Parts: sequence; C-alpha cells; structure tokens
Amino acid sequence: MRQGLKKWFFSFLAVCAALFLFCGFDSQEKKVYDDGGLLTEAEEKRIQKLLVSGAQNTEQDLVIVTTYDNGGKEARDYADDFYDEHGFGYEKENGSGVLFLIDMDARIIYISTAGTAIEKYTDMEIEDTLDAIMPSMRSGNYEEACRTFISEAVVCLNGGDADENGYYDEKTDRFVERPADSGWKRALSFKRLAILFSVSAALAAFTVLIISWKRKTRMSVNGGTYLKAGKVDFREKRDQFTHTTVVTRHIPKDNGGGGSGGGHSSFHTSSGGHSHGGGGRSF
Repeated sequence: MRQGLKKWFFSFLAVCAALFLFCGFDSQEKKVYDDGGLLTEAEEKRIQKLLVSGAQNTEQDLVIVTTYDNGGKEARDYADDFYDEHGFGYEKENGSGVLFLIDMDARIIYISTAGTAIEKYTDMEIEDTLDAIMPSMRSGNYEEACRTFISEAVVCLNGGDADENGYYDEKTDRFVERPADSGWKRALSFKRLAILFSVSAALAAFTVLIISWKRKTRMSVNGGTYLKAGKVDFREKRDQFTHTTVVTRHIPKDNGGGGSGGGHSSFHTSSGGHSHGGGGRSF
C-alpha cells in the first residue's frame, strides 16, 4: 500500500514538473536577439542574466532585440511580430511580457507590451523609460541602453502606475477597456457610501454636542452691550467702485515626452491577432 502511494506521489510530482516546464517561465530560453551586432559576447551574457532575473522578479517575460534590417516594417509591427512569432510569455506561450527593440535600420527604439504587461506598463511610464534610454542611445552605449530598459521596466512592472482604462483578459487574450462610467460605479459603491455616511454622521453629532455645550455656558453679551450712552450709534460705511485691472499670461504648450504619473494604457492588435501596447521614439 505504502509503495503504491509513493509511486503515485512521485508520478504526480513528475507530471507537475513537466507541466511547469511546458507552461511556465524557462530561465534557459534565449532573451537577447542581437541580430544588429550591437553587443559583444560578454555584454550579451550579462544582459541575458539581467533579463532572466528581471523576469523572475516581475513575473513578466523580458526580451531585447536589435536589427539592422527591419524588412520594411514599422518598428511597432516588427516588435509585435517578433514577440508573437517566438511565442514569448512568462506564464504561457504568447503570454505576458515586454520586448525592447533597437531598430538601427529606421533609427527607432520601441517597447512592445503583451498580456498583463499592457495594463501594468502604462503609456506615461513607457515614455519615461524612453526618456531614460535616449542618452545612452545617442552616445552609442548600447549595453547601458539595455541595462536602463531592464531597470526601468522592473520598477514600472512592480507597482508603478495602475492602469485606469482597462485590463488584460487572459481567456480571450485581449486588452478590455472598462466602460466610461465604471469609475463612478466604483466611487459610489455600497462600501464607500457606508464609510462616507458614517464619517458624516460622526462629524454632525460632534458639531451638535459642541453647540449644545456652548448654549449652556453663561452669556457674557446682552442687549446693552453695544449701546453708547443709552443710545444706538450707527456708523455708515460705503464701498465705491473705481476701476478694474486685468492681467493676462501666456501659458506655453508642453511638447515634452516625459513626466510622471498617468495610468492610461493604449493598445492595438498585431497582425498575429494578439493585443499589444507600447511606444517608440527616433534617436
């Protein structure tokens, strides 16, 4: 009996391990595709380790791709198609993750998000990441550009801005936009209303108690307090309008690409039929 239970137990563990290896994250999988030859072999190994560590930290697949030949594709399409064709994803094939593309052909860097990374890595955070990467790209320090991408992505994917516009539906592999009034529904939920009512009632009761206590104190003011020699003395006060002063100030338009805050995530559907977010910039 015991021998049979042991065999069953070890068989169960073997099946679970096989399923994990098949469906879960593979730390041995290649994460750096330096087709553009921008990194040395040593640099590529260092970046590979950082990508694996970052992926395990965030539970998001992290991939870096470089190219000198985009095949006539837009950077966004190249990045999305590369992600889809290789089936990247932390929890499953074509799952959640982020791909950083250095397109030397079009001189564009692009960040493509997939799965739950769409909602976790918001548009503003992507712009902030691109801001941080640009100095290294302009100076030709490509290893530093990759390192900056990884460090920024890890921070943003671990508790950065929360998306206010939708969520990733794993069943349909689609980014779902929330209805426009969902924010009001959350604000007017029963729990929130109950808390507001309780606080308001407590403040009202406290105010009534203060008023009641003051009414019981001795009056120090009576009808004769403001009489002068037994008579009421009225003084006239008049405000006369003379002129107005108008001050105008020009507010310049902000054309910058950086900044912090913002929880919106835009998305699109790739040629492979998968939802992706992201953003890019010329260098």
